[in-house]
Amino acid sequence: MPQRVHDAHWSLAMALAWITYLTEQAVTNVSRGRWAPTRAAIRELLSALRSGKLIAHGIVDGERILHPIETAVWSNFEIVDKPKMFLGHMSPPTSGRSTIVARRIGPPHTRLLDITVPAAKVRKLWPAKRTAVAETRCQNYLIAEMKRSLDRAPKAKSELLADCQARFQGLSERGFERAWANAMRLAGAFGWSKAGRRRKSSQ
Repeated sequence: MPQRVHDAHWSLAMALAWITYLTEQAVTNVSRGRWAPTRAAIRELLSALRSGKLIAHGIVDGERILHPIETAVWSNFEIVDKPKMFLGHMSPPTSGRSTIVARRIGPPHTRLLDITVPAAKVRKLWPAKRTAVAETRCQNYLIAEMKRSLDRAPKAKSELLADCQARFQGLSERGFERAWANAMRLAGAFGWSKAGRRRKSSQ
């Protein structure tokens, strides 16, 4: 049975979705295959696991018993976001389909399997703030704008940031970046990664 947002324990993928977006919808999207973690989220999760602030349970490859993963173990392991395979081909990096793997740094790439972390602790370490509402509204606004022009943003990204912060009180720059990345994936507006002023055609 797939894990759900209200379960007591989350997979590493669900934890990363929460850290990246700070919304329950993002955690739900993991099971639907519509998400991708940021490198910053992976760094933050690894730091919490290595410092002992967050204790994970799992199985070391080759073992059969589920048990707490000692803090020292994480110093030799990394968390990797690997594209999923579809019909023998890697999914494109912009598809938002990921497989989160915890593996030993360097050969042999021993894996940690069935890793889970306590959801309540993840929420406590990365609390959702009131700005989450502003971020969600910003994301919905950007999706609507992107669908009007999928190939390119109508203005520079810095100007869009200023516009959105004026429109949505409490929106942080980091929140804008999350909303921007998520909106691009959901709208399919990958041309917006080249945000800037449109060049006037010379006549």
